[in-house]
Amino acid sequence: MMEAKKSITEIKDKMADSLLLWVDDRIDTLVEANPKLKVASVYLKRGAKNYIAKERDNLNTMIDNASLFLCDENGNIDADMLFNDLIVMFREMDEMPFGKGFIRGTIGKGNIRIALPDNPVSNILFGNTGAIRITDADLIELKKLMME
Repeated sequence: MMEAKKSITEIKDKMADSLLLWVDDRIDTLVEANPKLKVASVYLKRGAKNYIAKERDNLNTMIDNASLFLCDENGNIDADMLFNDLIVMFREMDEMPFGKGFIRGTIGKGNIRIALPDNPVSNILFGNTGAIRITDADLIELKKLMME
């Protein structure tokens, strides 16, 4: 049985490592469905690792800011309830676009869709996949990693 209560410090310590494991698994799943992406997967994993390392401080700041609303007075979060609530909201929210730099897509209705640019480099690396899709089932996998 998973322990539901986590301190904000535990969440921050585990978040980046859990994200790395989760992203690696999502990339492996993408390659299984598109074997042509095997070579590109090395670069995707490297990029994800470098991006998460670069953004670790920002991630911790976001967690600290959110903790004001999510933690009890002792700095603990009912992580199981929080993930369940977030997944329900994710499934029910209307699709909305997002974008930062070359990363663009939509989020909502239980999906995150990251559009891949249509250019020669992307087409060589990713073929005609068009987009990377993350579903609510994928987020449940992240929850399991975070709760271990």
